[in-house]
Amino acid sequence: MSDFSIPGVTSKYKTGEIIDKLMEVERIPLTRMEDEVDTFKEQKSVWLSLNRKISTFRDNSRELYGFQNPFNSKIAESSDTTILTANATRTALEEKKKIIVKQTAQADRFLSRSLDKDFRAEKGLYRFKIGDKEVKFNFSGGSLNELAALINKRGADLIRASVVANSDKSRVMAIEGLKTGLKNPLSLHDQALEFGITAGFIKKSGQAEQSITLDRYTITPWLLPLNETMYTLQEGALTLKPGTEMKIPVELTGPVTEGMVLELEIKTEIIPEEVTSQAAPPSGPFIPAAGNIEYQGITIQNDPSQVVLPTWEKPEIPVKIDDMQVLFLEGGSQIEALPGIEDSEEFRLFRFQLQQPEIDTINLRNRNTHRLITLQNIRVRDTQVRGEYTPVKPLSTVSDALLSMDGIEITRDSNNINDLIPGVELTLHTKGDSAVSLTIERDREVIKEAIIQLVGNYNQLLTHIDILTRRDESVIEDALFLTEDEEEWAEKNLGLFLGNQSLRQLKTRLQNIMMNPYPTSGESELSLLAHIGIATNATAPGRQSSLSKTRLRGYLEIEESKLDSAISAHPDWVKELFGSDGDNDLIIDKGVAFSLDHYLKPYVDTGGIISSRTSTLDSKISRKNREIESYNRHLKDYEAELKRKYGKMEAALDALEKSSQSLDNLNRTGSDR
Repeated sequence: MSDFSIPGVTSKYKTGEIIDKLMEVERIPLTRMEDEVDTFKEQKSVWLSLNRKISTFRDNSRELYGFQNPFNSKIAESSDTTILTANATRTALEEKKKIIVKQTAQADRFLSRSLDKDFRAEKGLYRFKIGDKEVKFNFSGGSLNELAALINKRGADLIRASVVANSDKSRVMAIEGLKTGLKNPLSLHDQALEFGITAGFIKKSGQAEQSITLDRYTITPWLLPLNETMYTLQEGALTLKPGTEMKIPVELTGPVTEGMVLELEIKTEIIPEEVTSQAAPPSGPFIPAAGNIEYQGITIQNDPSQVVLPTWEKPEIPVKIDDMQVLFLEGGSQIEALPGIEDSEEFRLFRFQLQQPEIDTINLRNRNTHRLITLQNIRVRDTQVRGEYTPVKPLSTVSDALLSMDGIEITRDSNNINDLIPGVELTLHTKGDSAVSLTIERDREVIKEAIIQLVGNYNQLLTHIDILTRRDESVIEDALFLTEDEEEWAEKNLGLFLGNQSLRQLKTRLQNIMMNPYPTSGESELSLLAHIGIATNATAPGRQSSLSKTRLRGYLEIEESKLDSAISAHPDWVKELFGSDGDNDLIIDKGVAFSLDHYLKPYVDTGGIISSRTSTLDSKISRKNREIESYNRHLKDYEAELKRKYGKMEAALDALEKSSQSLDNLNRTGSDR
């Protein structure tokens, strides 16, 4: 009988409205339970939001004392960034360097002659070499643009080509190597060689390399006398003993041109130093006995010899000399000192760019007191020559970077140098006539930003707690740093956790941590955040506080000038203020940041305070959802029961109405009779 209705009954007896009213009353507990679920969900969302605030603040704290703390960040400042720039890593030392960039590293870049716009490159195997690496491909023949496109496709990071219309009827093509340094010359082979000659990239060259002869007949003195005991010459290797200097004549077949270098192999050998500190005086001359004479049995002794010896003076310990300035070039009346060499037990190749217009001799000098210097394979080489060929119109030719750092000459094959200053990568842009000052120091801006971020997140966290635990709207009004969305959220959740002791305790403890003193090397001079300009009343004189009444709530302000001064003058003290090792076990256990991290850990860890709160709310939500589901089934059954009862009632009323009508009709019929 359930779930049935009689057409017209509702409009006649309005039982549907009665059932709806009864159901509204019956749904009141359901609405209450649904409201509870919404409240639980809202509370969970707020706890999660608080968890994010605490986690962010804790992360800031850990960054200020952990392994990647900003106090170890370094920055390299160049006095002329057009010549030289640098990037410093955390391992770099704080220091200053004077660097002169005499020459940047270059790559080969060759230009063709002017070619007809319809010029076609022949088919064949095109092979290009960049140093000891090779690019090769088969070309089926075609235009300059087609060849350039194929070079670029196959060239990867080794070679590149471009075509430029230098007039409406002609084209020029450029081919460049993408590797700098003398060890990476560009050379053409097979069909590429034929194409290079035809297109005017290269031409036949003269002598590319000239060896310098080493023999006893050509070696001559320089400033000091020279004899054969001062050097050895064996199997083409010349060894200079300490105190030796000499000249080696150079007879080039042509003038010194751009791209010519001096190459030679050098090794050194450290020899034991003479020990003179314990020298004893000499024993002196041997004096024979004075002798005697006998006469008639009488012996007459001669007087002993009287020898006056000079006063002996202990020799001075010879001064130890280290001088790696060994090589010089002399031409005409000019003598040029080449960069210093480095110690090496094995022969090492040294290469020097020739700067003078002429060279007559190579001058050698070994001023070292305890070092042998051996040279071999001395030669002058033209770096522009590629085998038997040389470029016709080189836009640039391979060269090494040449720089001087604190008076030390340095060569590298790249303009990006990361093995010169530990922890620093240099980038050379162009040569300069004067020294560039490179200052490597702490990145004070990074330190400052990390501290400002910590204070900002601290204020936001305290504001968050105040919003949740108080019903005072001035909390929102005075927090001038809130965004519109944050203000809307604050108005919605103001006082949601009113009287929550855990959150009040959290706020009080955070305030204490930020105000407490901590041990540093500065002792009483720097032991509080207030000493570096961070306090509840830190606004500099003459400035209006941006926090207004919020000082009374424990929010912090920063006096930037004071913070800047502290970081600049005592960065290590500031570092210790946020995190230090109090018991010398190499583990941080003191400081503001450490204390914050240690205290906040139980709040945000898995299974911690906030996690437990959200888990409890999840359990309540699940339990209440089960109750709602059960109550919905009850409502469905209750509504069905009401419809069944009221349906039976309507049927009974309808039957009574019909009986009444029948009786009326019967009475009416009887009266008519």
